[in-house]
Amino acid sequence: MIVYCVRIGDKYGPDYEQYVERMLKGYDIRWIREPYDPRVVLQWNKMLPMSLDIDEPICVIDIDLVFLNDYRALFETPVKRGEFLAIPGWWRGEADYSINGGFFKYYPADCRYIYDKFMSDPWYWQRYYIENGTTVGPVNGEQYFVEDSVNENLKLKLIPDAWVTRWATKKTVEYSDWDSYDAWSIRMNLEYMRRTGNKYCVMGGDFHPDIKLVHFTNSINKPDQWEHYEEHIQGSL
Repeated sequence: MIVYCVRIGDKYGPDYEQYVERMLKGYDIRWIREPYDPRVVLQWNKMLPMSLDIDEPICVIDIDLVFLNDYRALFETPVKRGEFLAIPGWWRGEADYSINGGFFKYYPADCRYIYDKFMSDPWYWQRYYIENGTTVGPVNGEQYFVEDSVNENLKLKLIPDAWVTRWATKKTVEYSDWDSYDAWSIRMNLEYMRRTGNKYCVMGGDFHPDIKLVHFTNSINKPDQWEHYEEHIQGSL
């Protein structure tokens, strides 16, 4: 299994790379550390694997992740030609979009049209979802571009809601327009319970055993600033 991961810029240090490589030992990890085109910024460089001549499914992941429990089941979930596998962004509630950009699995040949569409005018697409109010800047929107484009020609397949969650640090909540950390945590637990039927999402510092991937989305939200981060990565050291 080939897994592509983007680490461009200095927001995330090499320790994040080391964590991914430890947790995904046995997979062929390929890093995108520089923009493949000067017009393409940060996480939009996840478009690159869609241009490759690889005749097997690949995974493309973000770097702001924590892997839990039997997380390899996520990577081993089968995908057929004509399908595009992603994790759900269920924490957005009843939103217009279904996916989260932290994990994709697909056949690159199936997605070449998405890459070509993006590269026809990368400046336009990198601003499109910010300017139409779907998301906020300064850099964002790639997951919405991917979902809209997948729905043009492919069958979108989602990982079960119970397998993934978003999480945040107290610092992130303090510097955002969210509620207090406790109120935000309660809301996330309630939505996860409603979606999955499980009795909790997080209890103390422990995630439900069904959860395989935790995504620390948001521009200032970093896993290593979460108070329970060290407890969860000890087993990978």
